[in-house]
Amino acid sequence: MRSLFIVLFCAGYVTCRLWRKGVVHYAINKKDYDIHSQDEIITTLSQLQNEICVKFFYTPNNYTADERDKILFINNPDKRKNCPPSIYNFTGSVIDMPIGYKCINRKDIARIVMEMLRASVEQTVSTINSYDLVKKFQERDADPTHPTLLSPPDRNYINAHYHVECGAQAQRSVASRRLGDTSDPLQLTADNMAYYKDKIWPLGIVMYGVDEKLRTKSDYSLLKYAMTTIELGSCVVFQEIDTNDGVLTPKNFLWYSNDGEDVPLLGFREGKQSINLETMVHGAPGHAAHVLVNLMRALGVPMMSNRFDRDNYVTIDWRKIQKGKEHHFERAPVSAWIATPYDFESVTHAPANYMCGDCDLGGQSVKPLQDHLWQRTLSMGHANQMSNSDSKLLDLLYRDQCRERMVSDNFEVMKKTADS
Repeated sequence: MRSLFIVLFCAGYVTCRLWRKGVVHYAINKKDYDIHSQDEIITTLSQLQNEICVKFFYTPNNYTADERDKILFINNPDKRKNCPPSIYNFTGSVIDMPIGYKCINRKDIARIVMEMLRASVEQTVSTINSYDLVKKFQERDADPTHPTLLSPPDRNYINAHYHVECGAQAQRSVASRRLGDTSDPLQLTADNMAYYKDKIWPLGIVMYGVDEKLRTKSDYSLLKYAMTTIELGSCVVFQEIDTNDGVLTPKNFLWYSNDGEDVPLLGFREGKQSINLETMVHGAPGHAAHVLVNLMRALGVPMMSNRFDRDNYVTIDWRKIQKGKEHHFERAPVSAWIATPYDFESVTHAPANYMCGDCDLGGQSVKPLQDHLWQRTLSMGHANQMSNSDSKLLDLLYRDQCRERMVSDNFEVMKKTADS
């Protein structure tokens, strides 16, 4: 009866849409919830991933969503105490899911999420009438030794209706190779250019500043060394600014301090982007390339282990990932894929224990599919110099901007020579 009500409710009041690929990107309004409440919400969503095939990826508040990749915004603008039924509108890019303060507990949060997922199921999606699906998602008695948040009927309902979407997560990608002479230099396709055009820093110059208190710290030295490493292997330039020298501060720059986000956003962003220097430099134990990964991320380069075709080379153990960090393992879209060989030696490749929450005894969040004598497991993520593929990729992305900078520099030199 409840299922029938949900379907009729969905048909009458909202436009329903399945979450694409079974992935829910979500953000929490930190002004509405304290740290404890935020942690309870994130923990609950992480636990739900172990019960249903849908994934929940925590996303920074400055994430830009579109109608195709929507974002679930968890908030409480009316300061509700209770949680009355909500009407979910899936026609826009942002779906609001209010949670009242008295409902900040795992059972109520799971119930509200379940109602949202039910509302996302299109009325045209076929119900569970296939013998294979019934057999795969048939009800099982609850195991008292492993308490769950969802009942068997609720789990079966979501898993069955999201069966196809969730299958896209695990499906190995078969990216077509470009035709022609393989000796020809790589070129960006139209899709590549559309994906990267807003992520490239103008003139290949990354402006950044550092809190004065941190200039004597070892983390600052590590950051500078990593920047020099990238400059030596590419045409990109990192230009430090001093906010105390009286010179006008640029509009768009990275700012390193004791506060801010753990890692930079992917590629160029307008305005001041605050980043925590310590988390920028230090990652998982032994991850020597952590700061290089984050600098490449700031340059607009997705991680090698997030490539569109990564499932042909590595597998991700979602159970091992720290809660709230799942979005760092999301595959990049096919438009970001460039036909270079998969490179385990890339500085952008994740180590085996990348953002792993349960790897004290040798657990792995990233596992190579083929790994003779653990050679790849022990080496990936530990490079401290850019590989050939890293340099080629940066050259491909920044070639035009760097050329424009060099032409501009030469023009200024010629102008000064003529005026002297």
